[in-house]
Amino acid sequence: MRNSKYVFASAWLVLLLILFLPQHRAFAQSGEGDGQPSAANDRILKLHPLQIGEIYFSYEKMRTERISNEFGLSYVYQGYLKSDDFLPDAVKVGGVHIRMSQRYYTSKKYDNVPFGFFHGPMFGYRFMAFEEGAFDSPFESPSDPSGRRVGRLYQNSLELSYQLGGQFKLGQHFTWEVSAALGARLKYALAKNADELLPENIIGHTLASEPNSAIFVVPAPQLNVSVGYAF
Repeated sequence: MRNSKYVFASAWLVLLLILFLPQHRAFAQSGEGDGQPSAANDRILKLHPLQIGEIYFSYEKMRTERISNEFGLSYVYQGYLKSDDFLPDAVKVGGVHIRMSQRYYTSKKYDNVPFGFFHGPMFGYRFMAFEEGAFDSPFESPSDPSGRRVGRLYQNSLELSYQLGGQFKLGQHFTWEVSAALGARLKYALAKNADELLPENIIGHTLASEPNSAIFVVPAPQLNVSVGYAF
């Protein structure tokens, strides 16, 4: 557990290298009527309005005739902890969520532009700093008679998913997309003196736990809808 932050940093670097390795095929120069790739509308700026607890924007660009890369950045303002009810408890947080994906487009109707049906891997990293008193525990109060003082909760997550979906034009430039992804998320939670409060409150299966930190794994199904501007 002492070297957990180095493991997370190394894994994140490996994901970056995998995603941005050069492709074997590249765009040819644009041409008219000669069957050559065209760069028209091969980039899209997107807003993802249905992402719960986040304000999420992304940018997608074609790299070959059928392959694109997307980079997304979110401001995270809401996280979730376990509750006694079926639904988890929403908690205020401050954080960022970075996503990167590689998409393989299957439709022969749309060459060199990111339209039609697609599939491919998606990687993500998320950092969240929870509000003070997120555990709602007396141990978080300075007046606790036991003398135990639980610190603020921080959480780092790495995720790996595989997505399927479709992206289509609404007009000359506007686009819409719907996709679904299934994968897993690895969480590293840190809070001084939290001890049993971490497994009791963090959503996921506990892989390892110590007085100040714990590691969890949880399935990560996702549904994504976006609107964008192609140029």
